[in-house]
Amino acid sequence: MKDLNFLLELAKSAAFEGGKEILKFYQSSEILMPISKKDEARAYEIYIKPDKSPVTQADLASNDKIFEILSKSGLPICSEEKILDENASEFWLIDPLDGTNDFISGIGEFCVCIALIQNYRPILGVIYVPISNEIYFAAKDLGTHYEKLENFSPIQDNIVSFSKQNLANKTQKRIAISRYGKNQIPLLLSQKLNLEPLRLSSAIKFCKIAEGTAEIYARFSPSSIWDNAAGEVIASEAGAVIIDLKTQNPPLYQTSNLKSNEFVVISKEFLDKKDEILAFIKKQI
Repeated sequence: MKDLNFLLELAKSAAFEGGKEILKFYQSSEILMPISKKDEARAYEIYIKPDKSPVTQADLASNDKIFEILSKSGLPICSEEKILDENASEFWLIDPLDGTNDFISGIGEFCVCIALIQNYRPILGVIYVPISNEIYFAAKDLGTHYEKLENFSPIQDNIVSFSKQNLANKTQKRIAISRYGKNQIPLLLSQKLNLEPLRLSSAIKFCKIAEGTAEIYARFSPSSIWDNAAGEVIASEAGAVIIDLKTQNPPLYQTSNLKSNEFVVISKEFLDKKDEILAFIKKQI
């Protein structure tokens, strides 16, 4: 495997450029229209994939740009928009536009997710939020970092590290909940642990765990491996743990099974409550 720092910089560059492609299509004033009805005012087209989820020209443009850059590594690439046929043990796993529904409806909570998988586990993760020009990145044993970008160029003075000992101080504890999630378990968990619900979309929820804005993120709605791999590295390198609720182990990421099981992410600060959290969830499922 190539140097991890080199691959991390390559992934960051790919995320920046993918985000730039997305912003070419994004208009915050756009109103979500029925998918079956063509909106002549929209600056892009929407297509429906076989799984009934939407994909836009922005997804595809970001995907192409990310492929172009990551291909320099010589490693296979698996994307939401271009599935990798082989069951590789080492590959890039990307979601070129996580939160397509938010993008379509003019909500800025979408992001670019890039992870590097080795032996079915993520060892590198990058999440870039184009609207706020913020990037979260992490690699195994290198910690989690945050950067506020200016003109898509890294500003070294703006790098903030979320080490396993250096999490945000706050009085109000929160649980990250999917903006569109209908499962009631996260709300019940928030009541049990006296946590304020923080409703968000996309993999940004993992970033909130890493920076200490939220303590728990429990996912019970369907998701795919590219939705979670980058976020897992970012959260875990900041001291959090992610637990597959079916296996009670860390999730596996392999192209032979693209769907993720239900899972929970617990911040470093709440690790002493892990058994209590898992027992409560088990009773609810």
